[in-house]
Amino acid sequence: MASRKASFIKTTLGVLCIGLSIPYIIAIATPYINPVHFWPLTFLALAYPLVLAAMLLACGLSIPIFKKYSFFFWIVLCLGYKNILAIWGFHPNNKFTMEKPAGSVRILSWNVNEFLNAAIKNDTPGNPRRQMLAFIRQSNADVLCFQDFATDSGRHFRSTLPYIRDSLHYPYSSFVNNFSFGIEGYGIQRNGIIIFSRLPIIDSAVISLPNAEHFKEEFQWVTLQYGQQNFKIINAHLRSMNLHGNQALPMESQFYKPDTTLFLQKSTFYKLRYFDKVHVNQAKTIRSVMDTTDQPFVFCGDLNSVPSSYVYHYLSKGLQDAFLKTGWGLGGTYDSISPTLRIDVMLMRKPIQILQHKTFPLHLSDHYPSITDIKLQ
Repeated sequence: MASRKASFIKTTLGVLCIGLSIPYIIAIATPYINPVHFWPLTFLALAYPLVLAAMLLACGLSIPIFKKYSFFFWIVLCLGYKNILAIWGFHPNNKFTMEKPAGSVRILSWNVNEFLNAAIKNDTPGNPRRQMLAFIRQSNADVLCFQDFATDSGRHFRSTLPYIRDSLHYPYSSFVNNFSFGIEGYGIQRNGIIIFSRLPIIDSAVISLPNAEHFKEEFQWVTLQYGQQNFKIINAHLRSMNLHGNQALPMESQFYKPDTTLFLQKSTFYKLRYFDKVHVNQAKTIRSVMDTTDQPFVFCGDLNSVPSSYVYHYLSKGLQDAFLKTGWGLGGTYDSISPTLRIDVMLMRKPIQILQHKTFPLHLSDHYPSITDIKLQ
C-alpha cells in the first residue's frame, strides 16, 4: 500500500513538472515570433515572470522525480535565457545618488498621467500634482521626457507647460499635441508628449505612428547640443490599451469613438490581442527612425509592452537598457495591476555610457518616474 501511494505521488509530481514546463516552452518564442501570427504569445509574455517561477519549480521537482533525466528540464530553462536576461536586473549592489556625477547628463522619463488634476480649486499644499512637480525640481534633470502629458489653459486651471519651462528653468521644449478638448466650457486641455531641456535643441521632428485612422498619435525626436557634441532624444508613447476605457470622462470619449465597441464591449483578452498588433506596427516605425539616425541617441518611452514581449525585443535589439545595465530585480514601472510590469524603458545606443539609473516608486501618477545619468563618449 505504501509503495502504491509513493508511486502515485511520484507520477502526479512528474505530470505536474511536465505541465508546468509546457507554457514555458511556448513562451521561449516570445522574443522571436510576432504575436500577430500566434496570439497566445501576447499572454505568455505578460505572464512570463509567473511562467518562469513555475518552470523553476518544475526544475526543482525534477531532481528527485526524474533523477538523472532532470537535466532536460534545466536545458529547457536555459533556452529561455533571452527573456530571463530581459526581465531581471542582476546588479544588487549598485546604489543611486541624487547628486549628478561630474560631466554627466541626467534624463528623467515619466508617464505623468496628465499631471492628474490642474484645477486651481484642487491646487492645495501637498496635493499629488504639486508632489510631482516637486520631484521634478528635486531630480535636477537636464532633460525631461514626458508621456501622457497635458497642459491646461483658462482661468480655472494651472498651466503646466509654462510652469515647468519658466519656474523649473527648462528654456527649451518640444511639445507634440496629439489632441485637445474643452473642459466644461472653462478652458482647453492639450494632450500629448513633450521634451523639456536645459540643453539647446538644435533640431527636432515629429513622426506619425500607425493606426492614425483611429487615434492621432505621433512620436518625436530632438537633437541636443552638449558642449561640442550632439545627441538625439527620442520620446514615444505607444498606444494606450484603455483597459479602463469604460471609465472615460464624456469629454475624453470623443477620441475613442472609432473604437467604442472595442473599449466598452470587448473583453480584456480581446483588447490585449488587438493592441499588441498595434504596438508591433508602431514599434516598427520607431525602429526605422532609430536605424536611420547616425547620432548617439536615448529612447524614452512608455511601450505598454513588457520586456518579454516581441515589441520590446524588436525595439531594444542592439541597444543598452538602462535598467538592465544597473538595476536589480524586475524593476516594475506601472503602479497598478502587477508589480512585474516594466513597461517604461530607457534605451540607448553606444557609445553613450550609462552611469546610473533608478525607478522611483512614487504613488502619484499611474507610472513611476525613471532617472538615468549618461556620459557622452
